[in-house]
Amino acid sequence: MCEVDRDKIEHICIKLRASSADGGLTIKDRYYHLRKYHSSFVGSEAIDWFIANGFATTRKEGVQLGQALLDTDLVHHVVDEHNFEDRQLFYRFRQDDPPHLSPAGPSVASLKKDCGTKFGPAQKKGLLKWQQAFIVLRQEDDILYEFRTDLHSTPSKKYPLKEATVRLDPLAKFCLLMSFADIQRSDLRLAFSSDEEQLSWLKAFEKSGAITGQTEEEVEDQVKNAESIFVFNAKDIDGNAVSFEKYRGFVTLIVNFGKQEPDPEPVIKQFAARYGVQFDMFSKINVNGASALPLYKYLKSQLKGTLGSFIKWNFGKVGIDQFLCDRNGKPVKRYAPSVQPLDIAKDIEALL
Repeated sequence: MCEVDRDKIEHICIKLRASSADGGLTIKDRYYHLRKYHSSFVGSEAIDWFIANGFATTRKEGVQLGQALLDTDLVHHVVDEHNFEDRQLFYRFRQDDPPHLSPAGPSVASLKKDCGTKFGPAQKKGLLKWQQAFIVLRQEDDILYEFRTDLHSTPSKKYPLKEATVRLDPLAKFCLLMSFADIQRSDLRLAFSSDEEQLSWLKAFEKSGAITGQTEEEVEDQVKNAESIFVFNAKDIDGNAVSFEKYRGFVTLIVNFGKQEPDPEPVIKQFAARYGVQFDMFSKINVNGASALPLYKYLKSQLKGTLGSFIKWNFGKVGIDQFLCDRNGKPVKRYAPSVQPLDIAKDIEALL
């Protein structure tokens, strides 16, 4: 394979993109199946140009040179579904992309150039079947990017790992299950080709801020056998794991303001600081359903609500059910959303 450095690639790119009068390639709007592709060129014609201008001696070298243009993200297939090929396929320079086609996020090629980036193919569990995906983890910003393929220039989804809990999926081989504090995000189930690959990604996710969670069976056992809140943990407002062991010896009131905090954690923290808030604040979590924080599964198992264990929300009030725990970490009372914190004062004082 011919090796071409970045400076030479950019030099070739400038000459290739020059006007036809200046010896460049023919770049124009082209049509395929009645669809218009703006400012594009043909792959096989580009290879002709590489050879004619002395940048390649064979068509194989021409393909490799064209692929180098794709790998440096200077050029891409017009619908991001092909590598560079010696065929009647349309390609376009990035700078010629129409405004509405400009990437909404980093491309696979640009992400691969970053240090500390992990990438590879995976399978994503869709609504009805498994779908092929290409995932890229950039530890610089702790984001997992999902692409349809490794050729696509724009990620189809982005997953903030500091809001995620990742665990081994007991229902499928070589799978990881990722759930999110944001209830608008669906769980993500990823399948890999081996247990080594699965564990490698699990460690990478953990390094990027995701909580390495337990399997559903492990959570059920923990909730069933727990004698207090001290065996559980959660992420604080800054994304750090905190053990509830720190509250041993203290009377603890656990409150979650359901759906009243749409902003991300840094904004919430900044807002609370204006009012001199001094109590511990935690990252967003799920309190109902299979992906509920184990702590809340335990609290609900110990104290049923008036309409069952389901956590209720009441707009305009405190927002959500509240749990009072004694110095030994035992849940002693559950309050409906309509009860204000100040109304709980007498119960707190009785436990002091």
